[in-house]
Amino acid sequence: MATIFINTISSTVGTTEVIAFTATEKSMLVGGTVVNLLGSTVPFNLKLRRGSTDVYLHKGKRIATGETFALDESRKTVLAVGDKLVVSADAASAVDVVFSILQGVS
Repeated sequence: MATIFINTISSTVGTTEVIAFTATEKSMLVGGTVVNLLGSTVPFNLKLRRGSTDVYLHKGKRIATGETFALDESRKTVLAVGDKLVVSADAASAVDVVFSILQGVS
């Protein structure tokens, strides 16, 4: 199985949860950015969903107006087949999200 890098993009994420990535093979979240699009500070949530279980990777993380939050690149997260990265924010159309994923890890 070959490993490849991909980016996932979710734009104008708001109060409705968005599945930003679903692992079709064992993968690794290696980084990402979340950008506040609003004129005020906005909290966002990032969850790892495995089956019916959700665990927060970031909960209520506040991003100031026009700022970018970079996921800590020293903390890699392994994703099993079927795992989902789920993003939401506390306001409508609040954040843009880009994740860097390494697919096909063993």
